[in-house]
Amino acid sequence: MFKLSNLRKETEGGWTYLRCNFTVTGKKNPFEETTMWVAVEEKNADMLSDRVYDPFVLVPVVLGMYYKHNVSIEGNVSPRLYHNVKHYLINIFDRFSDHTKPIELTVGGYDMVENGPSNLIGTGISCGVDSLVTIYDNYINETDPNFKINSLFFVNCGTHGDFEDEKSYKKFQDRVALNRSAAEELGLPMYLVNSNFHAFTHKIGEQKIGYLAIYSCALSLQKYIKRYYTSSNLSYDEIAQFSKLSRDFDIAEYAESYMPHLISTEKFELVIDGCQYTRPEKTERISDWEFAQKHLNVCVTPIEEGHNCSCCNKCMWTLIPLEAMGKLELFDRVFDLKVYRKNAFIWKCRFLAHYGKDSMETSVIKYAMEHGMKLPPRIIVKMSGGLKRGLNKVIHAR
Repeated sequence: MFKLSNLRKETEGGWTYLRCNFTVTGKKNPFEETTMWVAVEEKNADMLSDRVYDPFVLVPVVLGMYYKHNVSIEGNVSPRLYHNVKHYLINIFDRFSDHTKPIELTVGGYDMVENGPSNLIGTGISCGVDSLVTIYDNYINETDPNFKINSLFFVNCGTHGDFEDEKSYKKFQDRVALNRSAAEELGLPMYLVNSNFHAFTHKIGEQKIGYLAIYSCALSLQKYIKRYYTSSNLSYDEIAQFSKLSRDFDIAEYAESYMPHLISTEKFELVIDGCQYTRPEKTERISDWEFAQKHLNVCVTPIEEGHNCSCCNKCMWTLIPLEAMGKLELFDRVFDLKVYRKNAFIWKCRFLAHYGKDSMETSVIKYAMEHGMKLPPRIIVKMSGGLKRGLNKVIHAR
């Protein structure tokens, strides 16, 4: 059994932590950590509430389903979240993977966070395409204060690397600097959220279940946040078409069109945003926005100070559509276009080879075709026996 207990707030080193003990009974503990925590800067300590275990429900439940452990929470959980986990989310998690099994979730009782300002409407900022489209639609173009973003959040829960790798925290800090500058230019406050969720989720796979850690970080601040927009990966149609290919690979791509709204409480609403667009359509939507031209950061293998490498798959997801729409030069401040042009052909071959098999690469090629981009002939793609080996060298092509 996975047991969570002794929920408390503790302040040290300029951060305030919301911690609970994480213990394993009946079997050997598969994790090195004995506590699970989420933290904010000390000046924001009041944003955390130790009244409910809501931030520590999703990750332990999905871990329990993979490791075949029931989960016991020795404290209170928000009634709505508990109901949705028991009735819906456990079933979604079970359908997501052949390696999961339904478990029992027991809690000590039910409660809600104490009344706080609850006036923040937030979203995560990464300055990626998905993130910037959410900000563009719900801040730049939104006028209704009930829906207009008024705060940004930057979290450390797995997207910057393994918890145990000290380089991942350095990457987090580099990206904080980049995104803080962007937030200041937008005129919005940016709140930092640190955690050790990725000490647990990485045992299963960041790509598989990492989004649950992001949702949990947002839940930890529900005393202050009333609505949180989480940016989608895929469009509604793409999720319908490719969800089966995402089973046991990426839980967001598998279920984000219907899962996030279930991760809400009486005080907090989680909203999926961006499913109305494909990734190239998102790129086009912000292509004339000068702020995006200055701050866009999409890279999976960033170079010095977190800047785009211009030759990884995520850079190519953005650069190929920009080339197709004739707007590459607008983004020469954030991409090295010489590096892109040096490597674009081999990536176009790969994307063509994966057309119809990979959601993102299919949408990129489809968009390029619709906009008349000249692509490598199919015969070249089929004859590219060294394609994979060539791609392994792309990262070092600078």
